[in-house]
Amino acid sequence: MRAAVVCALVRDVSPETLRHYRVASQAAAHQSGRCAELWAAENRRRADRNRLDALADQDPEATR
Repeated sequence: MRAAVVCALVRDVSPETLRHYRVASQAAAHQSGRCAELWAAENRRRADRNRLDALADQDPEATR
């Protein structure tokens, strides 16, 4: 069986983002031409998570 060919953009998209956008796989995202859209969504998701992690790591005394 031959592996599906996908572009570099969609290779970085997580299964979590694919599920959220109801896309079955990276190959399906690539075939439907949604690579850039999903890659942008993935980058927003990662940035949001990084911001939340940074807030959680802050010293509670420093935020008062």
